[in-house]
Amino acid sequence: MNPSSIRYASAFALKIPLIKPMLMAGTHITHAETLIVRIESHAGHVGWGENTAAPSHGGQTLDDMSEAFNHGIQESLIGIDAQNLSAIGALLKQKFPKGGGAIAAIDMALYDLVGKHLNVPAYTLMGGKRRDSVPPLWLIGTKSVETDITEAKKCQGLGYQFFKLKLGVKSVKEDIESALGIRKALGKEIQICADANMGYSTEDAVEFLEGTREAKLAFLEQPLAKDNLAGLKRICDLNIAPIGLDESITSITDMIESKKYGVSGVSLKTLKLGGISGVLRSATVCDALGLQINLAGKIAESSVASAAVLQLSAALNEVNWGISPSHLYLAEDIVDKPITPIQGVYVIPNQSGLGVEVNEEKLKRFEV
Repeated sequence: MNPSSIRYASAFALKIPLIKPMLMAGTHITHAETLIVRIESHAGHVGWGENTAAPSHGGQTLDDMSEAFNHGIQESLIGIDAQNLSAIGALLKQKFPKGGGAIAAIDMALYDLVGKHLNVPAYTLMGGKRRDSVPPLWLIGTKSVETDITEAKKCQGLGYQFFKLKLGVKSVKEDIESALGIRKALGKEIQICADANMGYSTEDAVEFLEGTREAKLAFLEQPLAKDNLAGLKRICDLNIAPIGLDESITSITDMIESKKYGVSGVSLKTLKLGGISGVLRSATVCDALGLQINLAGKIAESSVASAAVLQLSAALNEVNWGISPSHLYLAEDIVDKPITPIQGVYVIPNQSGLGVEVNEEKLKRFEV
């Protein structure tokens, strides 16, 4: 029996509470809904993968992912050599075209499993490590300008150097005040970006950009609805701040199309691009197009998906728009040792696989 072939595969649908509700474009998020995949080889190694429910970001619902995994995909994995990595996802996608969410989690689990089998970090399987550490973006999105500024100052004191202001929670005028206030409070060296999660009209976005010139934003992410292409062209043509896309980007074709409108960068997520393999392919296209990259998770993934973000950040050519691991927003993680930033910086784990180990007792507490 091939020791790296898959002996068993299972999936767990989880609902994990956040530390506090997160406001995103006026929507309260209180729990993370996420699918955790466990794949075991004949040699006894276990790989873990994850995909968070995110239909608004090009992902799928938790029910959709669970249904696809339990009705066909699970059985198809048995006996396959895990070292085939991305080829497995490609074959599964052909066989189960509606199983993209579960397949993305499986792809992540395969990198963890094969890394453990070969006793190398997952970044080795991605081409090797280009950096030892990476700065994360810290999300700021409270109900008032004053608490936005207070939280930013507190996190600056913890070493954070890159902040993302969530827009649409307050009025546009207050969003402008928050951006300017954070810049004044934190100084010129701190990087600040903003994200409206499609919550702005074209007029709102123009007003915000015009009003925040002095804030010197690193980028403004997804201010408009996906189909507002005329508005996208208009705000890119203003050349006030670089414009990035997230919800609009669900394929490599979307990345290529975005260049026509003057977009400067994109957010790459394992949940919508086919797992680690899909992000690696997408990053190569971004390099060719000159698009900046933000590596991100959706609010909120566990340390499993966040570990994948860190491994990817080590291997990609550039991650100038930072990374957004989101496990720190969970009330409780499902791994024994959650990844923790040191003075606002994440050190890339060098353990085999993704570098985290799931606590199966914790995992089962949040199963739905």
